[in-house]
Amino acid sequence: MRLLLLALLLPTPFTSTPAQSCNPASVYYIVRDEKGTVLSREDLQTMVDQLPKKIGDATVWSTELSFKPDKQTFYWPESVDFDKGTKVPALGLSNAATCTLHLTEVELKYKGRTMRLIFNIDIARYQKDRRQAIDSPKFQDGVFQLDLTKWSHDEEKLIPASYWKQAK
Repeated sequence: MRLLLLALLLPTPFTSTPAQSCNPASVYYIVRDEKGTVLSREDLQTMVDQLPKKIGDATVWSTELSFKPDKQTFYWPESVDFDKGTKVPALGLSNAATCTLHLTEVELKYKGRTMRLIFNIDIARYQKDRRQAIDSPKFQDGVFQLDLTKWSHDEEKLIPASYWKQAK
């Protein structure tokens, strides 16, 4: 009994490993058809089904964005206001494993056309803008490069289609 009491009274080292969690690093790409209309959920899903399940370190899936009335500011998926927004189908590219993302390029096919998109996006764990929503130009054959030099890095603002430049 004395031994048990002594063991309880002696300071014992307590080690714990804090749980690690972070928001996934994600890119949400709004795909538009050749007329500039956002692809329907069905057309987007058909496109996603043709893509590999992973591109680089990103998992690929069909998702949706939720926009505030200004149509430029979006809600993060875990926001309590997400359901209040206007929903838009989007191609999702995300890494929840390391919460970082290195997205170089994606090749999309739609109605016999091929559009190669050069993103060159790197999202680090510490970034506030870890959920990037990007609008697209009209779907067309060619190679397009995203130029983010003038982007504000606002974590809730849509990156406009005008940031895409046709590559030479």
